[in-house]
Amino acid sequence: SKAAYDKALQAVNRGRGPITTEIVAAADFPENQVFYYAEDYHQQYLAKPRARPYCSAQPQVVALPDFNSWCPEDLQEKYQPKLPEEFWQQHGPTPHCVIMAPNEPIVFP
Repeated sequence: SKAAYDKALQAVNRGRGPITTEIVAAADFPENQVFYYAEDYHQQYLAKPRARPYCSAQPQVVALPDFNSWCPEDLQEKYQPKLPEEFWQQHGPTPHCVIMAPNEPIVFP
């Protein structure tokens, strides 16, 4: 997803250069190191009931390309997003801050 989003940002001349956040598979850590997943409430945040976007979630107003276009085929079934692409087409990034937006759940078919 890092490479796909970097490419999407560059295509519309957004961002501040290449993404520099290091993304490493948990399996790559030696057994003597500890790896912690983020708390459950951080996982698939926007797919959870009563979640609402906040400013830092969409600062560039550029959506991540469709999952199936960048995810390796052998990982697609296991890591399929909980929200379909149609959801993001309707509720994707918009050019405004939503910090004070209503907190009602998004209704989606």
